[in-house]
Amino acid sequence: MDIAKYIGSFLLKNHFCYVHGLGNMELKKRPATYDGKSLNPHSYEVIVTPGGSIDDNLANFIATNEQISISKAANALREYSIDARKDMAAGKEVPIPNIGCFVEEHSRVKFVTNEQFRFTPASLPTIRNSKQLDEQNARLAHKPSYPPPHKADSVNWSMVILVCVLLIIIGGGIYGIYYYSGQNKNSNNVPLADTVVKVQAPPPVDTTHVQKDTVTTSQVPVVDSNAISSYKMVIGDYSTMAKAERRQKSLQLNGTHVEVVPMDSANFFVVAAINCKAADTAHVKDSLRVWYGYKGVVIYK
Repeated sequence: MDIAKYIGSFLLKNHFCYVHGLGNMELKKRPATYDGKSLNPHSYEVIVTPGGSIDDNLANFIATNEQISISKAANALREYSIDARKDMAAGKEVPIPNIGCFVEEHSRVKFVTNEQFRFTPASLPTIRNSKQLDEQNARLAHKPSYPPPHKADSVNWSMVILVCVLLIIIGGGIYGIYYYSGQNKNSNNVPLADTVVKVQAPPPVDTTHVQKDTVTTSQVPVVDSNAISSYKMVIGDYSTMAKAERRQKSLQLNGTHVEVVPMDSANFFVVAAINCKAADTAHVKDSLRVWYGYKGVVIYK
């Protein structure tokens, strides 16, 4: 199973790819540059940031293409990550075909993009309205069957009619102004009659039976459901301290920070700190069961 090939395919398809133990890979666009002589076009490079949220998308992608279970794909991806960290610690490069390679600098994972790497995003589809274009072409190709009008007439009767209509409208407006001004002068000479209106005062309001507002408001605490909290989740249970510590060292080699919590003389828990929302704890526990192969994942506190 070529895990490196699937990592490259998933990265080019989604522009990001989270690999547990290596980090979060992102495909970013670099702007075009001008060196004083020529204009260099924009390009793409891959950068790796440590950490990242737990993501099963890559495992699902591998399982779908290989026709295997998600747990088997997750185990293969985890083994690839462990081997890659060992190779990088020994000074080797871990290649991703046609894109670049992982290297380790100052105990941190870094990705070096190939200089020949070129990436062209998928183009947006356009819909051609063929029916509308056909109708436009048909109208342009259509020739009228009637003969064109003659230009022998010396008088433009449409302009004459338009001028006559404008003169009639202007004359009517002037007549209306004079008519209404005369009506207003006549109406100003008419004396106005006394129009005194008696207004009854409103009855007095009886305030002896008015009750005071005794409603008190209580403040209700609001819980922010989107707040991110820190949880310690059990990802392993071992009968001896030595077994628990061996599991702790193997996970720390893979980049996972865990601690050993002794419950009693026969139970030693391996606990990992997870930051997530309260509503996402069930999904996180399911993901931890797949990643670490331990079905008894619970919240320690």
